[in-house]
Amino acid sequence: MLNICSRKLKDHYDEFLRMIREWRHLKMLKRAGRGHDPAGVLATTEGECAVLCPACPQPGKNLPDNWQNAPVALR
Repeated sequence: MLNICSRKLKDHYDEFLRMIREWRHLKMLKRAGRGHDPAGVLATTEGECAVLCPACPQPGKNLPDNWQNAPVALR
């Protein structure tokens, strides 16, 4: 028994890509903790869901308190 379709099937690839973008967006908001914000998802500002780079120097996180006073060779 063969399953042969005589008509051309509609291409749903564009709809699939849109669904993937929506899923990625929702996962990003979920991981950033925006689902429990009283103001809602629309209150999310640009860059609020960004993940900080752990290798980049950030004062107060991975730099000593007196890093400005350190010799230039050690900065």
